[in-house]
Amino acid sequence: MRGPDNLVLLFYDGFERQAEAVPVLRVKAEVRRHARFVWRTIRKKQVRTGYYTAFMNLCLALRRAELDVRINDFATAQHFPDHPIAVCGYPTVFKKIDGLKNPRLVGPGLYSSPSENPKLMEDKRNRFYIQRCEWMKNLFAPFYGEENLRVWFRGFDVTDFEDVTELPKQYDVVIYDKIYHEREDRYAKTIAPFIKQLEAEGLTYRVFRYGSYIRQDYIAALKASRSLAFFAHSETQGHAYQEAMAMNLPIFAWDEGIWLDPLAKEVSDKPIPATSVPHFDDRCGVRFKAADMLEKWKTFWPRRATFTPRAFVAETLSLDRSAELYLQAYQEAGDREHSKAA
Repeated sequence: MRGPDNLVLLFYDGFERQAEAVPVLRVKAEVRRHARFVWRTIRKKQVRTGYYTAFMNLCLALRRAELDVRINDFATAQHFPDHPIAVCGYPTVFKKIDGLKNPRLVGPGLYSSPSENPKLMEDKRNRFYIQRCEWMKNLFAPFYGEENLRVWFRGFDVTDFEDVTELPKQYDVVIYDKIYHEREDRYAKTIAPFIKQLEAEGLTYRVFRYGSYIRQDYIAALKASRSLAFFAHSETQGHAYQEAMAMNLPIFAWDEGIWLDPLAKEVSDKPIPATSVPHFDDRCGVRFKAADMLEKWKTFWPRRATFTPRAFVAETLSLDRSAELYLQAYQEAGDREHSKAA
């Protein structure tokens, strides 16, 4: 039996929210969630992981599409066992929902590499796996089958973000530091010489290190900046740089073009194509490698006012399109005629 056509059942388990079927455990999880938020806010730590940020944006997109979105609603899923459910967040969610018979759309979230769960699609309930960009879809395809993968992105309503172009400026550059693999070596080849160059040119900057700031402080700094320099090994979407683009800040992005995560060695002995800016074109800014960073900077900085990243976001990353892509995959998961049916 299936539920109403506009019903979307989302299950999320992670640091911020936990999927619990037992009422007492649900209350305990909610208390923990609010306590975590307060504690991390006081310590000026990020209160949301990238997984949860994507999940909440998914909820927003679906609700703006006037769908009935339920989060961790075990009772409704059990009442409609043929209705699809969406499984999001961290792999811990699978143990929590194992008693549900519903067909599943898996993602966003869960795995950074197919090596973490190469047998995911062997469970007959798992119909499709969501990826948030093409390079990740290509990474998972040999393991999960390209026919079992769907691409979805976090959407933006640019009217929720101010065009900061004409606002007073305190910084020439906001530097986003998301380097953690082989940090000492890679920092020395990227951010360290970049800061040295900025100081030599008399340019002002502010650094935000991933996981060690409050989002409101970051947004405030973007409003007061002329550009964003984005340093990340690779991204499945890249919320931080895309928020800057929605505010019309040009992006100077470190992008070696290969997956620099140590997990890559578990998947292939050859370089795996990847990018730190998976949604990006010439309107958004300039990509560079460590070897040509300073040369590319001399190209980027004089042209900073000519880029139009806000227009790119409005055209290619809308909330409407985000909801449309997800709903299509969700409905297909429930309707799919396939031999894996129990």
